[in-house]
Amino acid sequence: MSESLIAQAGNITIIGMLVVFVFLVILIGMMKLLGIVVTAMEKYFPQTVPAVQDNALIAVAIAAAKRFQGK
Repeated sequence: MSESLIAQAGNITIIGMLVVFVFLVILIGMMKLLGIVVTAMEKYFPQTVPAVQDNALIAVAIAAAKRFQGK
């Protein structure tokens, strides 16, 4: 009877590991597919980064960061 329980435990362990492995493979595949889709869509919807011309705004941001780090 103990051999049967050990065999069942081994089967459950292997099945569990295979389920996790398959899930991770699907997850990685979906992430790669999403990366390809986003790269393709970037051609039609380019992201523009606004140029910051105001040095005072940059100074305020730096001062706020230093003040936050000081606490």
